[in-house]
Amino acid sequence: MIVANVKGTPKRLCQKAVGTTSTLLYTAPADGKAAIIDMRFINTTGATIGLSLYIGSVASGNEFAFSSSDVVKNSPVSFSGFQILDANESLYAVATNTGISATISGLERV
Repeated sequence: MIVANVKGTPKRLCQKAVGTTSTLLYTAPADGKAAIIDMRFINTTGATIGLSLYIGSVASGNEFAFSSSDVVKNSPVSFSGFQILDANESLYAVATNTGISATISGLERV
């Protein structure tokens, strides 16, 4: 994906387990922005798990990409797109059960 006027350092922004309460996945740097380019969530259990993502805070109206979407047992789900986080803005996740791992890549200081 090529986006005009985007500058930054490509990197893995997050790799962690998603909990059943508000799980902070990533916060954009205070001196710039961040572009989320790819997110991958893997369910490592034998049961389907619901997953919701939020920008800013875990609140109604802040859902992003998935809102209580099911991640099928022993399977991944991906989001490929382009989402900007402003300075100090955060990405959160909540799962209905434990067993989901998140890996997020993007650019910092866009």
